[in-house]
Amino acid sequence: MKKELTDIFEVDSVLKTLVLCILTIGSYLIYKLYRFSNQINEHTELKISKYFILTTVILFGISLASLIYGLVNLHDLSIFKSSIVIHLVSSVFDVTWIVMVRNRINQISGSSKGDILWLNPFITSFFHVIYMQHKINQSLVKAAI
Repeated sequence: MKKELTDIFEVDSVLKTLVLCILTIGSYLIYKLYRFSNQINEHTELKISKYFILTTVILFGISLASLIYGLVNLHDLSIFKSSIVIHLVSSVFDVTWIVMVRNRINQISGSSKGDILWLNPFITSFFHVIYMQHKINQSLVKAAI
């Protein structure tokens, strides 16, 4: 049986998602990616590796902690410079995860370029889970009509 977005995801406030992503310095982004990934893994065959998710979450945590530590100790630029390397590695994993979730949502919805539910890669690269949640909400509203 083919799964639909309505079988997997739920409506959530896009404004809430935006505000929480900003207030939590990106931690909510990781939480939403984790939720989307778990929902995808639970309801489809389009699995995202739990080891990849765990590695990405750990790298994000280390990156965030080292960035905060570097900012607190800004007088010692070597600390701040060393945090940039882990931040770059973490960012590569974050972007990869975003792309994986985006691609799976597009596959589940059966969307292709030009469709109303298609997650545009350019917009997704800027708005991440905010845009994903918007498209999920669109899909769920469309299904309710």
